[in-house]
Amino acid sequence: MNHTKRLARVLMPGFNRQVALFLLYSVIWHIGMFGIIDVVLNFYFVSLGYTAETIGLLQSLPRLGGLLTGVPVGLVANRIGTRRIIVFSSLACAATLLLLVASPSLWLLGLSRFLQGLFYGSQQIANNPFMGRIVQKQHQTHLFAYHNVVSMAGTAVGSLFGGVLPTLVTLYAYDTSANASQSPFAYGGSIVVAAVISLVSVLPLFKMADALGEREITDNAAWIQSDVPWVRLLKYAVPMFFFGFTGGLTFPFYNLFFRTTFNISDATVGTILSIGWLGMGLVPLLNPWLDKRFGHARALGVTLSVAAAAFFALGAAPTLTWAVIAFAVAISARNTMQPLFQPLVMSHLPLHLHNIASSVGLVIWNIGWFMATAISGFWQQTYGFGFIMQVVAVGVLVTGASVMLIFKQRATSNEQ
Repeated sequence: MNHTKRLARVLMPGFNRQVALFLLYSVIWHIGMFGIIDVVLNFYFVSLGYTAETIGLLQSLPRLGGLLTGVPVGLVANRIGTRRIIVFSSLACAATLLLLVASPSLWLLGLSRFLQGLFYGSQQIANNPFMGRIVQKQHQTHLFAYHNVVSMAGTAVGSLFGGVLPTLVTLYAYDTSANASQSPFAYGGSIVVAAVISLVSVLPLFKMADALGEREITDNAAWIQSDVPWVRLLKYAVPMFFFGFTGGLTFPFYNLFFRTTFNISDATVGTILSIGWLGMGLVPLLNPWLDKRFGHARALGVTLSVAAAAFFALGAAPTLTWAVIAFAVAISARNTMQPLFQPLVMSHLPLHLHNIASSVGLVIWNIGWFMATAISGFWQQTYGFGFIMQVVAVGVLVTGASVMLIFKQRATSNEQ
């Protein structure tokens, strides 16, 4: 047993029981909340008869909810603890999926998407500080890399499952009619399955203890909140605006991009998305090496430049094969942002500001994402996906440049 523990420490620095439980939660959560939903949600909206512009607006509403969550949740997290925030918000997010299928009316769909953003924003605000506190500082970059592996692996599994789930739902209902797997019933049933999986994901969290240093933060929340350098936090959050904008133009719509551009089936779309999610999980494993070689900021300059080139290629891909390759490279390289950027920001701030910094960053990210999703449907119909990918490529380059300008000094895992 001791040899096994020593080997685990060598192969996975910073790994412990807390980390294992959190990663178990994350992989299950991503199967339901992201993998399945990424495949079926837009198709569900299409099956209900909604246009690309309406779908774009529905996809923008979660970011509006996230805007309202923002700073208040960061302050609340300092009082009640990040683990409790994660548990509650994860359960609430799963409930919003059930609301999607309660009624096909536009106002209920909009309410569900708004509430999903509200609670998902809470979960994201608490996630990064919580992960930063369940390991020692020198292992933070490793943990963010582990988290990317399991979360993207879960998303990949969910996407593969999501591609065939509507068909399984129709078979379960003994519906063999034409296009039954593309009906509101098939997609709605798939969303219910995703909600149940998301509900189950929180069970490991109940076996976890509060994060290191959290007791001191909650005990001293009153004086902590009276001395917040808001201008500094806003400055650090600027790259998140461009990161959110480029994500909002693309991530809610990759399923529509591949289906409409190459006329492929839901199962094929699910397979393609799963390839991308696996790349998003595996490539950030290089982050600890990139951190040592270049520092967080310069490493992001390199990886986001690669991502930008791949997005240019995706926008001009002549065949499905080239599109899948460009897609996998683009989103994988882009996904090095969060695992490197969050430790970079935390390394520049004292512990008691981590929750609030995460809140500010999420607010700025939501603004960018909201703006992008609100116009993406119009751009799809007016200019096409090729134009959108070119805009995203430029935005990704700007993201990397802004990180390097704001964090000019070499930021390494040893930085104080």
